[in-house]
Amino acid sequence: MSKLLGITLLAALTILSLGVFAADTPLIMGTIDSVDELSFANSWDFYSWHVLQATNSSLLQMSDTLELEGAIAQTWEVSDDGTVYTFHIRPGIVFTDGEVCDANAVKFSLDRTRRQDGPKGAVSLIYVIDTITVIDKLTVQIKIAQPDVTFLLAMTNMIAPSMIYSPKSAPGDEFDLGRYAGCGPYKLLEYVPDQYVKFEAFDKYFGPKPKSRLVIEKHYSDASSLRAALEAGDVDFVFRTLNPEDIKDLKTKPNIIIEEWPPSPGIRYLLFNVTNPPVDNPFVRQAICYAVDRSAIISQVFGGTVEPIYTMVPNVDPPFFGAYPTFPERDLEKAKELLATVGYNEANPLVLSLPYTPTHYGSFEADVATVIAASLEETGVIKVNIEVLEWGAYLGQMASGAFGMYLLGWHPDYLDTSNFIGPWTTDGPESMGTYFNHHPNYLAYKDIMEVARATLDTTKRAKLYQALQILSTQDVPWIPLWSMTDEMITGRHANVHGLRLDVRMTIAIWNIYKD
Repeated sequence: MSKLLGITLLAALTILSLGVFAADTPLIMGTIDSVDELSFANSWDFYSWHVLQATNSSLLQMSDTLELEGAIAQTWEVSDDGTVYTFHIRPGIVFTDGEVCDANAVKFSLDRTRRQDGPKGAVSLIYVIDTITVIDKLTVQIKIAQPDVTFLLAMTNMIAPSMIYSPKSAPGDEFDLGRYAGCGPYKLLEYVPDQYVKFEAFDKYFGPKPKSRLVIEKHYSDASSLRAALEAGDVDFVFRTLNPEDIKDLKTKPNIIIEEWPPSPGIRYLLFNVTNPPVDNPFVRQAICYAVDRSAIISQVFGGTVEPIYTMVPNVDPPFFGAYPTFPERDLEKAKELLATVGYNEANPLVLSLPYTPTHYGSFEADVATVIAASLEETGVIKVNIEVLEWGAYLGQMASGAFGMYLLGWHPDYLDTSNFIGPWTTDGPESMGTYFNHHPNYLAYKDIMEVARATLDTTKRAKLYQALQILSTQDVPWIPLWSMTDEMITGRHANVHGLRLDVRMTIAIWNIYKD
């Protein structure tokens, strides 16, 4: 993100502060997460989407009870064949630049985002859109290429490419990089990379008024600094991510409230680029799968506070269904046997690079990488070189296919099982790092996924999702490792209210306030 944005918005913030900050105490959140890029068509990471979600809206949204409800669209209809969606725009909505949000703005935003289709973005989540037609000023019709029961979920504000912004604010064909005027509960006042984000409530927001007018989200370099900031009162609450040992200790502090919000839909996993030697060989990927020691990660790094997983689909039903734990338990002999079949032995070891990013998933990521490397090297046939990259560079290397495997985590974009299978197989295989569109079974996954998404009956759809999970155990584009229960934990002071997490793993800052 260019620092020009921070400088430009700082001037506006300075003017506002003369009459605003003296009268209002901002709500302050602490996190070790960071923005990758504030662009609707070229971001696909949790925190960037969090900022975009706070400052923009979509046609639909999920209620706090996880029901689909109108947002920019007040009502909608679906054709009998499930391919034509007609949305009726709520009258009177304006963007932060004063422009009117109408059917033309909806068409402009979605068409522009689809056209840009950035290499790091999640535009694949709305690839099913075929055409967008403005019927009248407050009516827009979207035709999709084939029936898809997840389409309305993808039109919610959980998905950055579905967000609607002012055509006047868009910087031509360039990626937005924070240069947008949205119609969300907040407007972005200032963003300084790796330091903070500042929001002010948008007084013309069409929805419920945010509980706090000013919000600052401070970024810390590691979990220890985050914990210290909470104890010192430098922040009102923290989210993503405290160290396990700090969580235990903070529970004993009378002025700190630690809350756990189960169940967790977040997963951690190893991802493979199936075109990158030597992991382009499926026997190599299968061998790594058998050699990984989940129990060592859980006990040595997390002190038993997280749980192992053996499929990418979280065991949270509803809204995710069809979880089928098909991946095997650890078996070193099986790993060595598989490696021997492709010529690897003690005299000719398999040499792997294992990159990780130091803070995005918490301060313990180096320990995770070390434990994984040790478990693989325990075969006596594998040698692992650990590498470290900051988050932005890490995403860039993934998209360019630079490494063979990556340590990653995933949170739901929308509340359907397909969102834990499709991004790495059928929806965005290159930008997501797997390059699975080059895999010989790619079309099989694609065909099964299309049938699943067109199937209304959830029992039948679950069986199709299970078939994909079984295929993944054979092809191993990933290795599921553990459930991110550590990211379903918040810490706050007693005067902070309205803080909650649900299966969306969304921190709704517009509902949070302090006495």
